[in-house]
Amino acid sequence: MSLGGMPARRIRRFIVAAVLAMPLAGCEYSGPDEPPAPSSPPAATPSAASFKDNISEVARLLEASPTDPGMPSEAEPAGKLSLELAPGDYLVTGACAGVYGAKLTLVKADGVPEVTSFECTSTLDRFFRHDGGPLTISAVPPTGSPAATGVKVQVNPDRRASQLEDLSDWAAQQLQPRLPGELRGTGSGNTTTTASLSAPPGQYELHLVCAGLPVAELSVSTWKGAEVLAPVQVPCGGSVFKAPVVLPTEGADLTMGPGGLDSRFAYRLVPRGQP
Repeated sequence: MSLGGMPARRIRRFIVAAVLAMPLAGCEYSGPDEPPAPSSPPAATPSAASFKDNISEVARLLEASPTDPGMPSEAEPAGKLSLELAPGDYLVTGACAGVYGAKLTLVKADGVPEVTSFECTSTLDRFFRHDGGPLTISAVPPTGSPAATGVKVQVNPDRRASQLEDLSDWAAQQLQPRLPGELRGTGSGNTTTTASLSAPPGQYELHLVCAGLPVAELSVSTWKGAEVLAPVQVPCGGSVFKAPVVLPTEGADLTMGPGGLDSRFAYRLVPRGQP
């Protein structure tokens, strides 16, 4: 069968081609509108901790009772302590909650405040050596309640901290007075001690005091390994050993030994002009 003399097979091809050639832009959906997709509910904002909760968190961090001295209270969100202490080594601990950070302040008899900032993610532990007498300690948040802060003080439990303070006090006494531009350090140990000083190239005088040994061996090299002071024997009788040192490049490494249970070293480089 044909259309206008066209075979049936060619008629089918013609119809299919005509359908494919229809412009797609002319197609339009006339059905019912689709309902809008449901929107996600807004994320719930966590409620801020209450002042009571923050006090409990400070107590947990300090391992203390909420009613202990130095803890915050309904009347005062900042922890404060005023007390008389015997001479000795102490550890002050500060904690805070409900705020990003706080400041810990120590005021001794001289009235000069010593301030340390810390974050509330952990406690601040500060070692200090006290000559005895009045001491005021406070931890203060930058905002009022519901933020809370607290402090506590105890006899220093870490013997190593006291030893480091002993070493620092001893070195300060041995290398008096401080000199302009000096670079100083301390060291101790059971074995040979190596210490570094970040000194620019130039001419220096090296000062060294040692104790706890009859004699110590001292040598100095640059950070690049060039020897600038050959090994020399230094008597550890309390006197200051002095030697000229010229650094052609930056940095000085001091090697001191042999070390021992009570060995200690105090040293400094004092600028003596440029080469």
